[in-house]
Amino acid sequence: MSGKCEDGNSEGVYQKWPTGGKLGKNMNKTLHDLKEMLTEEERLVYGYVLTTVKGDGGVSFVQTGSAPNFQGDLVTLCTCKHWMRTWREPKDWKGVWIAGFTGINVMDDHKNYLFYLMRVQEAFSSHKELWDWLDPAVRNVKNASLHKFGDVYEPITSNLTDVFDPSQYREPIKKPEHVHLENNVWHKDIRYKNNKTGMRPALLVGDLKYSFLWSEPKIYFKDKHPRTKKWENIKEFTDLLDE
Repeated sequence: MSGKCEDGNSEGVYQKWPTGGKLGKNMNKTLHDLKEMLTEEERLVYGYVLTTVKGDGGVSFVQTGSAPNFQGDLVTLCTCKHWMRTWREPKDWKGVWIAGFTGINVMDDHKNYLFYLMRVQEAFSSHKELWDWLDPAVRNVKNASLHKFGDVYEPITSNLTDVFDPSQYREPIKKPEHVHLENNVWHKDIRYKNNKTGMRPALLVGDLKYSFLWSEPKIYFKDKHPRTKKWENIKEFTDLLDE
């Protein structure tokens, strides 16, 4: 089973960008605006490079994977970076920042561009717990059994005997084929466990006020971005960015 997040397998098929709501208003901020909004922030930042973000003709980005999922005016990270999400207990993720960058080959200038940034508002231990918490309208558009890029798995009943057993959840949609359906990659999304620590990955939900998306190359990492990186506070992080 691959350790990478799976790409969409149909050209031109990708997650829809928000056209309204808070996420729509928080799209494509300048670095100046971002720093102004985050001047009081002193919290930890985890950054990583996404493999599922592609270039669309050299002028914009498309998200061909399910993580992060930004449908329903809410950013969630539930189906990628499993190992990274085991680094903290769910309760300890609240207030932590997550930054996702493009790979260097997405644009012709070979820079790691900022694709999304969110401050974690809530974190959950299982898909069942997250499913129960989500507003029905939001979980409907994130439901993996209904949508190719869905990142939340629907429990088959309200009383599961094992919340980490994939058979306790509805299978992902087959037509169009879900991005984690092949080789049952979706099983990993539900039952993954860190072999060294025994910890399971927290399912992360962004604070709507502090969730940002970039559909175009705007802010980039000054140096080559390592695969995964941690910074002690948001200022240390933003000082490494340019536009």
